[in-house]
Order: sequence, then C-alpha cells, then structure tokens
Amino acid sequence: MTSPGAASPEPGTPPGRASRSEERRRVASLAAVITAAFGVGLAFGIGFPLTSLTLEAWATPKWLIGIAGAAPSMGVLAALPFLPRFVARWGAVRAITLGCLAGAAGFMALGLFQDVYAWIAIRFLMSAGLALPWLAGETWINMVTREETRGRVIAIYAISFFTGYTVGPLLLDVTGFAGLAPYVAGAASMAFAGLPIVLASRLAPDVSENGSSHSPFSAVRLAPVGMMGGFIGGFAEMSYLALIGNVGLAGGLDQATALRLMSFMTAGGVALQFLIGYLADKVARTHVTAALAVAFIALSLLLPAGLANPPWAFPLAFVLGGVVLGFYTVGLAVVGEEVEARDLAAANAAFLVMYQLGAILGPAAAGVAMSVSPVAGFVNAMALAMTLALAALLWLAGRSRR
Repeated sequence: MTSPGAASPEPGTPPGRASRSEERRRVASLAAVITAAFGVGLAFGIGFPLTSLTLEAWATPKWLIGIAGAAPSMGVLAALPFLPRFVARWGAVRAITLGCLAGAAGFMALGLFQDVYAWIAIRFLMSAGLALPWLAGETWINMVTREETRGRVIAIYAISFFTGYTVGPLLLDVTGFAGLAPYVAGAASMAFAGLPIVLASRLAPDVSENGSSHSPFSAVRLAPVGMMGGFIGGFAEMSYLALIGNVGLAGGLDQATALRLMSFMTAGGVALQFLIGYLADKVARTHVTAALAVAFIALSLLLPAGLANPPWAFPLAFVLGGVVLGFYTVGLAVVGEEVEARDLAAANAAFLVMYQLGAILGPAAAGVAMSVSPVAGFVNAMALAMTLALAALLWLAGRSRR
C-alpha cells in the first residue's frame, strides 16, 4: 500500500534526497498521530473512573452506574456506522479536531450538570464524538506507515494510547474529584490530543473515499482475520481489565494485592507490545494471532495456580497484559495489510465495531460465569471463548487462502 501522506519529490531533486525528505515527513506525520493517541487515551482514562466514582459518591443505584459505564461504548457503536463517510468528506484533521472539541465540551458539561441522567446522556454523546479521533487516527496511521514496519508502528500507537489510559486515573489522584479541576483536566487532555494534529495538518494523508462502496458492516469481509482479532481483543482485554481485581479477591488475595494485578497487567500491555509488533512484521500475522490465542488459553488456565501462589501471579498478569493488548495491535495491522487505501476508513470503523462488541460481550459473559464460580467460572469462560475464537480464526484464515 502506498503512503498518501508522503511528500512528492521536487523536480530536479536527487532521488536519495527526495527519499530522505519523504521519510522525514512520514516520521513527523506518524509522530503527530501517535502523540494525539496519548491524549485520547488520557481522556478515556479520566472519563471512566471519574464517572463511576462520582456516581458512587452520589449514592447512585448500582444498575444506573452500570448503565453510565456502558454509555461510552454504546455511543461509539451508535456513531461508527456514520463516521467513515464524515471522515472521508471532511478529512482526517478536521474530523480529529471536531472530535477533540466534542470531548472537551463533554467534560466541561459533566462539571456543569451534576445529575446522573444528564451524565449518562453526556457520556453517550461525548463518546460518539471521541470515536472520530479514534477512527481517523487508526486510518491515518495505517495509510502512512510502510508495510514492512506496520506491526511495530501500530504497536507504538497502541502503547501511546494505552499509556494515556493508564495515566488518566493517576491524574485524577492529583486533581481530586471536587470542583472543576478533574473536568478541566479531561478537557485539557482533548486539547493535547488535537494540538499535534493541527500542527501537522499538511502531513495528513488523503482519506477521501475515492469510490469506496463499503459501509462498516460490509467492510468486515475485507479483512475477516483482522476483524476477528479486533473482536477477540475487545473480549479479552475488557474481561480481564474489568474483572481481574474481583477474580484476585475471590482467589484469596487482599485488596491491595488484587489491585496490583491490574497494574502489572497494564504494565505488561505497554512493555510487551513492541515485541509483538516486531513479530507481526517478521511472521505471518495470522500465525501471530493464533499464537496469542493459544498463549491466552494457557495463561488463563494457569491463573488459579498463580492466585494460590501470589509471587507467580504478578509475572503471569504481566504477560497476560501483553497478550490481550496484542490482539488489537496485530488485528489492526492485518486490516492495514489487506485493505485498499480507499476502503480503510470503513474497514477501521468495522474493526472498532467488532472491538466494541467484544468489549461488551466479554465482561457480561465472564460475569455470568463468575456467578457460578468466581475463579473457576471466569477462567473456564475465558478459555472456552478463546478456544471457539481460535477455531473461527483458523477457519477464516483457511477460507481466505482458498
């Protein structure tokens, strides 16, 4: 795939110099969208705990807190079918900037309207807006990066987003929950995300449709293995991040130790991502996805033994973090590898739809299984679901080859 964001050589410019100039522009373009991903991740990392803990302090019924927690995913899902056409018409820079403005306005609205039902509506609407920089950023990075380094570049992009997501709750520790400070911090994170995009506007790729006839629903078939990777990633990532603390408590750990499991998991997600991206550039990406699925099954089945021997639980959680985030990295690389530039916006929207569906279904299925047996139910649900997903992945890969 060519890189639409690359510079065209000036007439009379030596080929070597033109190539170096093009590469510098490519690196600057990638740096802008990777930096923006940190700001978007920071906004997500602030928004989720700010919502749940504030509503808890208001003595809100648990079912309403659950609806508020699901509102962002529902907002993203509701918006995604319409966003590829918007991104194609308005361009990546304006789409990301508008999404950042919507996110910033949403944070300030949360500070002004202290009502649970207003918060649910605001979180739905602002997350629909935040889907714009998420979708346009993925499309941008897949169009600009070179095929031979796609896995590593997307890994760095995922690391940036996930690091921002991890820093968000730490920033809330500094601002506290009183007054407008946490809402200003959320709005500032969106300004931080938009700034490098505006500064690099001349380096943005051309994301116009150029004759694409695909919607996010029909685009699923353009890269079925990548789409399956997105679904698996959302299922595994959200199941573990949402429930690993509860599983640790049920396995006999104290609260502080159970919380540290999540910290080790997020650290592993960041630390191991570049290695997974490197493997995705050197080995067939379908094989890497299948290997991640096998590793996930094995590590999940080892979790009860790790909880019984806490020193082993932390390295296990660290590696699990790398695996669960790896599905997203490799799946997105497959989409960029297999889809033509004109269809990338629709395909990336389809990838995000699959990811969000997995993120909704995973914790729900795991929660039901945990009601039967808190540890064994979770582990068996994760292992069974991934076994079925692996079988589907191998079937799709074989069908694609045929």
